[in-house]
Amino acid sequence: MKLPDIAVRRPVATIMVFAAIILLGSVAFFKLNLDLLPDIEPPAVSVITPYPGASATDVESDITKYMEDHLSTTPNLDRLESKSKDNMSIVNCIFNWGADLDVAVNDIREKIDLAKPDLEKAKDAKTPYIFKFSSAMVPVLVMTVTAKESSPDLYRIVDKQISDPLKRVAGVGAVVYIGGQERQITVHFDRKTLEAHHLSVQQVRNALAAENLNLPAGSVKVGRNELQIRVAGRYRDAAEIANTVVGRNGDAFIRLKDVATVTDAHEEPQEWAWSGSSPAVALIIQKQSGANTVRVIEAIKERLKTLKEEVPADIELHTVLDNSDHIYAMINNLVEAAVVAAILVIVVCILFLRRFRSSLIVTLAIPFSLIGAFIGLFAMGYTINVISLMSLSIAVGLVVDDAIVVLENIIRHVEKGKSPKEAAVEATSEVGLAVTASTLTIVVVFAPLLLVKGLAGIIFGQLAFVMLITILASLFVSLTLTPMAASRLLRSGGERKSNRVFAWSERALNGIDAFYARVLEWGLRHRRLVLSVIGIIFCGSLILIPWVGTEFVPEVDSGEVEIVLEMPEGTRAETTAVATEEMLEAVNRLPETQASYALAGQTKKGLLSALGFEEGTNIGRIGGRLLAKEERSRSAKELAATLRRQVMKLPGVERYSTSAVSAIQKAFLGGGRPISIEVLGHDIKTTDEIAEKIRGIVETTPGTADVSVSRKKPRPEVQIRLDRDRAATLGLNVALLADALRTNYYGFKDSKFREAGDDFEIELRLKKEQRESIREIGETPLTTVKGQTVQLRNVASIQETFG
Repeated sequence: MKLPDIAVRRPVATIMVFAAIILLGSVAFFKLNLDLLPDIEPPAVSVITPYPGASATDVESDITKYMEDHLSTTPNLDRLESKSKDNMSIVNCIFNWGADLDVAVNDIREKIDLAKPDLEKAKDAKTPYIFKFSSAMVPVLVMTVTAKESSPDLYRIVDKQISDPLKRVAGVGAVVYIGGQERQITVHFDRKTLEAHHLSVQQVRNALAAENLNLPAGSVKVGRNELQIRVAGRYRDAAEIANTVVGRNGDAFIRLKDVATVTDAHEEPQEWAWSGSSPAVALIIQKQSGANTVRVIEAIKERLKTLKEEVPADIELHTVLDNSDHIYAMINNLVEAAVVAAILVIVVCILFLRRFRSSLIVTLAIPFSLIGAFIGLFAMGYTINVISLMSLSIAVGLVVDDAIVVLENIIRHVEKGKSPKEAAVEATSEVGLAVTASTLTIVVVFAPLLLVKGLAGIIFGQLAFVMLITILASLFVSLTLTPMAASRLLRSGGERKSNRVFAWSERALNGIDAFYARVLEWGLRHRRLVLSVIGIIFCGSLILIPWVGTEFVPEVDSGEVEIVLEMPEGTRAETTAVATEEMLEAVNRLPETQASYALAGQTKKGLLSALGFEEGTNIGRIGGRLLAKEERSRSAKELAATLRRQVMKLPGVERYSTSAVSAIQKAFLGGGRPISIEVLGHDIKTTDEIAEKIRGIVETTPGTADVSVSRKKPRPEVQIRLDRDRAATLGLNVALLADALRTNYYGFKDSKFREAGDDFEIELRLKKEQRESIREIGETPLTTVKGQTVQLRNVASIQETFG
C-alpha cells in the first residue's frame, strides 16, 4: 500500500494533515449545538380553528367536517385525525415520512383558503392557524411569575414587561403564558332594569358601537394649509363609557350607567395557574427548531436578570422545569462514561502491549478518530446529543483495534532487526488489506441503518453515521499516523525497559495463554460435548426472550412528576380549579418536592392544545420538580404511584393520569402514553361499547395504570328550540334568538377601549347573578319588529340534554 509509505516518508506533511484535522474538529466542536435529542420532526401538521362559545357538536358540523373534506386531498397525506371539542377544532394531518413539511404547509394553506366559503356560516370562528410538530415543541423552560401588591396587574406585567422581551431572545420560538386576568371594561347589564326602560340588548350594543369611533372625514383647505378632519369619538375612560346615551325616556336621557354596572376591572377567570401554593402566571417557553437548547436557556436567564430590575420589586420569578438540567446531567454522564472508557482502553493497551511508547502510539487513534466525528456532525448539521455521545462511547473501544494490529506487526518486524522506518512501511503494507477488510465488516453492519425510515431512522441513522465516520477515521489513522509515529518513537532492536508492572502483566498473560491452550486442547478432544453445551445455551437463551422486558425508550428517573386530572364533561372551571389546587397541595406536602406548579381551565386561544396538551374547563394539570436523586430515598416513579393513590380519592375526578416522564419520553411518546389502542368504525355507539370492553380487559392486566378512553362523554347542555310559526308572526328568527342569547351569556366584545397605546376589550354581558340558573334563560327578552318585548319562553322550548 502506498499510503503508509507516503506517511512515513513525509512526516511533516502527515503532521500537518492531522493538525488541520484537530483545527477543523475544534472549530466544529465549539460550533455544534448542544441538545438532548436529535432534531426530530414528525411528518405531522395541525390545523387549529378556534370557535369561541361553540359546543363540540357545533364545532364538528360547522368546522371540522369541512376541514376534513378539503384537507383529505392534500398531496403525500398518510391519514387525517380530527378532534372536535368545545370552542375548538383540531385536525392533524399526518404525512408520509420523508415528505417536505414546508411544501406540505403551503399545500394546507391552499386547502384552508378553499374551505373558507364553507366556514362562513360559523360567524364567530377565528382564522385557522397551522402548527407544525417537531422536537422543539417540548418546552425547554417552564417558569412561574408571582406577585403581592402588583397581583392585579400581573397579567399586564407578564405580557408587556416579561413575555415580549423574552420573545426577542435569540433562539426562542414561542412564549406562552397561562393564568392571570386580563384587564377589560365590564358592562354588566341588569335584565329587569333594561325591561323597565323598554330597551333591548341590541340597542345598547348599537349605541356602544356607534359612539366608540375615530373616523377620518376628509380635509379642509385654509389659506396655504390643508387640514385633515378627524372625528375623535373613541372612549378615553370608564366614566365616559358609563355616560353613553343608550335611549330616551321622554325628554330625559337614559345613560348606560342607568341600566348597567360599568367597571374598569378584569375578565372573569377561566384559566388558573399556581406556583407552589400562590396564584401565578405560568410561562411555557419553546425554542426554535435547530437552536442550541442550552445556549437559549442561558440567554433567557441572562435576560431575566435585567428584567428583574425593570419589573416591580414584589414580582418573583420561579424556575419550575429547566430542560438544560436534563441535558447537562445526561451529557455529563455520557462524557464521563466515554472518558472512563478511553482511560480503560489506554490502561489495557499498556498492560497488554507492555510498552509506554507503543501504548502512546495506539492511543493517538482515540482523539483523532473522535475529532473526525465532530467534523462529520458539523458537516451534516447534527447536534451533540444523547445519541451522538452514546455512539462515541461505543466507538471508543473500536477505534484502537486497527492501530493495535498495525503496531503489533510493526513491533514484530522491528524485533527481527529491521529499522523502525523500514518496519513501519513494510508491516503496515503487509496487514493494510486485512485491517481494511476487518473495518469494512463493521461498516456494513452499521451502513444499513442509514436507510431506515421514520423515527427509528432519525435516531439510529445518526448513531450509524457517527459510528461509520469514527471507524473510518480510525482506519485512516492506523494506515498513516500510526506507522509514522512508530517510525519515530520505536527503538531499533525492540528492546524493552524492565518494569515490575510489565513483568507482572507478562507473567499473568503467559498464565492465561497456558490456561487457554489447555482448555482448547480439551475442547478439541470433546468436540461433540462442547457443541452440545453451546447448542443448549443458545436454545435456552431463545426460550428466555419472552421474559425479557422490551422498551422503546428506557425508563429514566427524570426528577419530575406530573398529574393530569379530568372532571366530568360540563364541570365548571371554578370546580376544576378547587380540585387542582387540592392536588397541588398534595404534591407540596411531599418532602421530595423542590418546586411545583399547576394549571387549570381552558385557555383563551387554545394555547395548551397548540402545544399538544389536553385542556378544557374540566381539566387540571399539576407538575412537580423533585430533589436530586441523591437527596431522596424514593424514585420519581414511586412518588407518582403515591400521588396516584391520592388523586383517586378526590371527589368528582372522572379520569386521571400520574407519571414520572423524562424529557426523552415526552419527545418520543408525546407525553408518556406508551400503549394506545385505536378502535376505528363509523358507528359511534358501537365503537364506544368496544372501547369500554377493551378498557375493562386492560385494567385487569398486571402492570397497567391510568387506563382511560380518549373519547369524551356527551357534555350536558341546554337546548333552545324556536317555535318557528309563532316567532315568524312576531318577526323573530333563529339568528336573532341566538344573537340575543350569545350577548347575554357569552358576552359581546366587538368594541375596544384604548389607553397608552394598549387596547382593552369592552365586554357587554348579563350580570353574573342573572346567568346562573336555567330559569333565567327563559326570561331573556327578545325585541319584535314592532318594538315590543317578548320573553324567550313564549316563543321557544327549553330542555336539558346531552350534546
